[in-house]
Amino acid sequence: MTAINPYIKIFFGLVFLLLGLGYIYKPEIIERVNKLLRDTFLNDSYVALHRRNWGFLLLLVGAVLIYMGVSRVRGW
Repeated sequence: MTAINPYIKIFFGLVFLLLGLGYIYKPEIIERVNKLLRDTFLNDSYVALHRRNWGFLLLLVGAVLIYMGVSRVRGW
């Protein structure tokens, strides 16, 4: 089994951080994206009710991935 490339962890960490901040501070952008993806897998009422929970979860996952990637690159 091979380890995940640390740059991939950093990339996905940044993506999750941006999504988390979007859910918390700019829900109108998330709602606009939701309109595009609504027919596939998103549910409006669920997103509206749980946006802060998802936002904080994504921030946490993003921060952990960035830490894991940076620590691997720097050899900590």
